[in-house]
Amino acid sequence: MASATKTAKEAAEAGGAAVQQSAWLEVRDGIAWITIDLPGKKVNTLNRRLMGWFDERLDELAAQGPRGLVIRSGKADTFIAGADIEELQELGDRDQVRQLLRQGHALCAKLAALPFPSVAAVHGACLGGGLELALTCDWRAATDHPKTKLGLPEVQLGLIPGLGGTQRLPRLIGIPPALDMILTGKQHPARRARRLGLVDVTCHPADLAQAALELVGRGKRRSAKSWGKQGLAEKAGDLLARTPLGDKLVYDKARQQVRAKTGGHYPAPLSALEVVKQGIKLPLDRALEVEAEAFVDLVVSDTAKNLMGIFFMKNDVEGRAAKLAKAGRPVPRVGVLGAGLMGAGITQVLAHNGVPVVMKDRDLESVARGVDYCSDRFGELVRRRRYSEVELKEAMARIHPSVEYEPFRHLDFVVEAVFEDVGVKHQVIRETEAVAPPGLIFASNTSTIPIAELATASRRPENVVGMHFFSPVHKMPLLEVIRHPGTSEEALATTVALGRTMGKTVIVVDDGPGFFTSRVLGPFVNEAVWCLTQGARIEQVDEALRSWGWPVGALTLVDEVGLDVAFHAGHVVLERLGSRLDPPPAFQRMIDDERKGRKAGRGFYVYDQGKKQGPDETVYDLIDWQPGEVPATEIAERCWLQMLNEVARTIEDGVIENPVDIDIGVVFGFGFPPFRGGILKEADRHGLPRVVERLAAYAERYGERLAPAQLLRDMAAQGKKFHG
Repeated sequence: MASATKTAKEAAEAGGAAVQQSAWLEVRDGIAWITIDLPGKKVNTLNRRLMGWFDERLDELAAQGPRGLVIRSGKADTFIAGADIEELQELGDRDQVRQLLRQGHALCAKLAALPFPSVAAVHGACLGGGLELALTCDWRAATDHPKTKLGLPEVQLGLIPGLGGTQRLPRLIGIPPALDMILTGKQHPARRARRLGLVDVTCHPADLAQAALELVGRGKRRSAKSWGKQGLAEKAGDLLARTPLGDKLVYDKARQQVRAKTGGHYPAPLSALEVVKQGIKLPLDRALEVEAEAFVDLVVSDTAKNLMGIFFMKNDVEGRAAKLAKAGRPVPRVGVLGAGLMGAGITQVLAHNGVPVVMKDRDLESVARGVDYCSDRFGELVRRRRYSEVELKEAMARIHPSVEYEPFRHLDFVVEAVFEDVGVKHQVIRETEAVAPPGLIFASNTSTIPIAELATASRRPENVVGMHFFSPVHKMPLLEVIRHPGTSEEALATTVALGRTMGKTVIVVDDGPGFFTSRVLGPFVNEAVWCLTQGARIEQVDEALRSWGWPVGALTLVDEVGLDVAFHAGHVVLERLGSRLDPPPAFQRMIDDERKGRKAGRGFYVYDQGKKQGPDETVYDLIDWQPGEVPATEIAERCWLQMLNEVARTIEDGVIENPVDIDIGVVFGFGFPPFRGGILKEADRHGLPRVVERLAAYAERYGERLAPAQLLRDMAAQGKKFHG
């Protein structure tokens, strides 16, 4: 077998720099070990050249006949994270996609046909094409480690599994649990994967090689189905799905759930459902052909291109943030001022990510509510089996409640999340700096007040920065970091680094009223209310926006945030930017009538114990509403174009410039429809001349607030785009 190893190394060297040392073959005591470790990459991905090298090694091993094969990773925290998305996006036409799939299917077919047992030794992320490769092996061992996750997340990129995942997974674990993974992109830890039958053995990372050897000793797997530890239940569900009645029940229910969740905007989950349904009745080779054709159709779709575009934009944003964060200083502990919804949410996420936190509020009752909130969030993780009881206790032990400033004497970083009022914030800045060390960085979670204005109360304004989180903090991925003209590079870098520690996607913007996200969201909400006052019904406004792709309608969003909070934030921006952002008079009438949204039981909708009951019909009399015809297409267009208008003005004002940051900000910050690729991508798709034309037409009908920004006019006249 020594000669086989030498041949493999020579082949790798002949393959050039892209393959050299990215994978290697060793044979020890009759067992072949293939280790994958792409040079210069944080994670392993499947690309054309690696698959070609792999294919040649399998030919050699089939001829040499070792006792078994173990496939493993040389990366610290990743097995294989999926296909090379960049390579996939660069494919020019359907035939090129088919050619790549044929290469991948040929590789998997050879792996499955080996006359000796094969084992995937999984540590870290085993996703997409990585899991499909592992599914082709006879056995799978996985480490019981927090970073080990197994899943098929292709739907999140507008795709379906293309290397057999839609066929091998249901054949292995049964149709219902396989659909749950394929249609949602859900990722399972090793223990859950073992219960499903996806993994055969779990172990400590140090024992992975030995676990793989023991699986080799079991020989070639004879049956495709393992059924896992839940055997009878999983098998019963799978058998039901294979009967005519069960077929209808299982697939129809799944189809309804997909449509309810996606609104019909994402074709991949429905395509995956049909591929599983058709393929499970066919021999595997024919089923793989069905999968491949569906994959080809999706790769060339606009939805997949836009979602893959967001994937690369996110990587760009995170790469720049990581580079900036290197100049930051360590933050061993953090103080949080305020134990309300935002303060407690920030505290919980910090503690979840291993950071000790001092959470302060004015009295014990307020602090206790904050602690309870954190406990509830960690309890949810336990109930979902993402946390153990021990981990819950460890996380809660990182939270130190206080009603005094004394513990702040030893803190170097504080996040302020108190009431949105300049005077209140100035007071807590002074009180904090009176006890904290000289190097304290003070980050305000304000959503609208300029950071430079807050910094006037500080002894060290260079250490004041904005740190704008989105609610609920544990779910929303974006963090907007705001620098005022005097913010030091160290303070900025340290803040970005802390945001990354919290698992957030961080964009950095310059100072100004409302910064970027709050400023551009305000006109969107305002326009929705204008549509209501001009004759649309409450549910029509929200349904028009949901049908366009927003996760919730603007009126529902205002009820969730709180009309009082939204109105106050709007006035902070309005005072500084002028009457162009005037809210409709209906807003003031709603506030005067004590309508504060869900928390008060009434806003645009009525709520019973926090649950939405439907539109509040009394709103119409309150705002002197007269029924009129406002088409759904107009509602959606006016709202997104008015947001675009304000985006253009933030660019003009120098608040934000990079189109990538803008598109990531609107998608990750408040749910701009991801399948559209971002607001600037959407503007480019329509063409800026058309955008300017539509805004000018609306301005003529409804007022100067809708007049196109000068930047849009200039770019349209010059034939420019925001992206490329």
